[in-house]
Amino acid sequence: MKQFFVLLLILFSLQTSKAQWMNENLEGKWIGTIDFELYPDLVFVNIDSVIKVKLFYHQEETEKVENYKETSDSLTFQIDTPSMAATYRGVILNDSTIMGKLEVGFKTIDCNLIRIAAINIEDMGSLLGYFSFEDGRVIQIEPFYIDGTTHPLRILDYYNGKQRILYPTYKDKNRVTFAAGPKMATSYPTDFTITLFRNNEGEALRLQYDSFVEGTSLKEGKRLQELANTKEVIVKNDGNQIEGTLTYPNIDTSKHPLVIFVPGAGAQFRGNLFDEYIRTLPYYGIATYVYDKRGCGLSTGDRKSANFDDFASDLEAIIKKLKKTKHIDENRIGLVGFDQAGYVMPIALQENEDIQFVVNLSGAVTPFADQEIQALQKRLTADQFTKEDIAMTLKYQELFMKFLDDGQKTPELMEVYNKIILTPMIEYITTLDQTEYIDWWKRYYQFDAKESWEKLDIPVLCIYGEQDNLLDPNTNIERIQSFKNKDLFTTKILEKSNHFLLRGGKRGDVQLTEIEGYHPYLFKTLNEWIGEKMGLIK
Repeated sequence: MKQFFVLLLILFSLQTSKAQWMNENLEGKWIGTIDFELYPDLVFVNIDSVIKVKLFYHQEETEKVENYKETSDSLTFQIDTPSMAATYRGVILNDSTIMGKLEVGFKTIDCNLIRIAAINIEDMGSLLGYFSFEDGRVIQIEPFYIDGTTHPLRILDYYNGKQRILYPTYKDKNRVTFAAGPKMATSYPTDFTITLFRNNEGEALRLQYDSFVEGTSLKEGKRLQELANTKEVIVKNDGNQIEGTLTYPNIDTSKHPLVIFVPGAGAQFRGNLFDEYIRTLPYYGIATYVYDKRGCGLSTGDRKSANFDDFASDLEAIIKKLKKTKHIDENRIGLVGFDQAGYVMPIALQENEDIQFVVNLSGAVTPFADQEIQALQKRLTADQFTKEDIAMTLKYQELFMKFLDDGQKTPELMEVYNKIILTPMIEYITTLDQTEYIDWWKRYYQFDAKESWEKLDIPVLCIYGEQDNLLDPNTNIERIQSFKNKDLFTTKILEKSNHFLLRGGKRGDVQLTEIEGYHPYLFKTLNEWIGEKMGLIK
């Protein structure tokens, strides 16, 4: 995600020949979406003594706009750069909305803007945390950084899975309103609003949730009590220290069931983990433990030199320590893992009888080499490479696997390699001079967790996204059906969902202008299945 923002955040400084404009109500910050193909782009407009515009995806710069014109109800200007010539025409509906279009070449693209209200830290602080409403839904609101000039918040509605960015649109003494659009970062049209009501002393009274799509108005949003009982737990294993956070429910009882979240591939640590899958469990009476992967965050060790057995060994040590931790019911411990955890969890549980269930989210059960070929093909397809290019890249991958076996750079391998290094597909493969990555491949490419999965005698829930661009859900479910213990597995495919179980997006990752949120039944499915296995739901 850091690379995502570094590569895609571009600043336009559009200087006008005017120091003043006719409609003084335009002054301030505006945000909208330009519906480019392949990816819609966020656009930020700051109208002050100059006009400044920021785009997230397009690498364009211009020092000034041409032919700037403004009336009491319209705004027009032109952008002219070596790689982009465009005209913006907007109709000023009111002091909070500009309905506009961007003319680029022969295309006319919608570009509607809404005004962002000025707020302060106190406004944001009163809205941060978990809140519940009268229909039983729970939401989480937290800060979200985009560009440094605005102060949006991020909301996750665990009732319907919506994950959106909230933009401040109105403020007075007794209330401040934030609005969310139809996609994660798009601002128009409004999908729902969150309004904080305050008394005359400025103290927060309640939240109101108005959904224009659902046709509901929830007026009694109350902040959930803080989960004050958290504990930092360090687990020592193999000369390393694995650091994590144990969060207890706000329930006065001697023993709590526990869910351990197992991280996926890459540099995973608290704060960047997809641990949202289990964040609400303490509010339902289940303790959680989330940890920094070996060599990540505060945990010591070397992630890059570790293999699946090493990560599984860390997990075994975590289970062993937590089962003896005060206030944890050692007979009710489960695992929820994401992505690469599908390879790690079954290894850790081969000789372990302390776990009562496993939830495998987007975790492959196919051989590692097969999974990587699936991912390569899906990424190339999503990025619109030709069938011929995809076939050549997959051919190289197959020959590369043979090279890992015998170390022979055969004429056939070199012929394909010499072709592919001259194409954009080189960004998708491991080249023969990348010794560090070749060593990584040698640690993993022959791995298959099937034998470990088949040794389990506990229930397993596997959830996959229909539009996963890293693995094929049907192939993995077919593999599960070949397991000797297949009857212990429950499998689900969530429609229109990607690898992260989010909906929206053409590539299956997390473009801010495309993602709608998690599948609406994801959290309900997880919470009810885990609750049943913990004996909390009959």
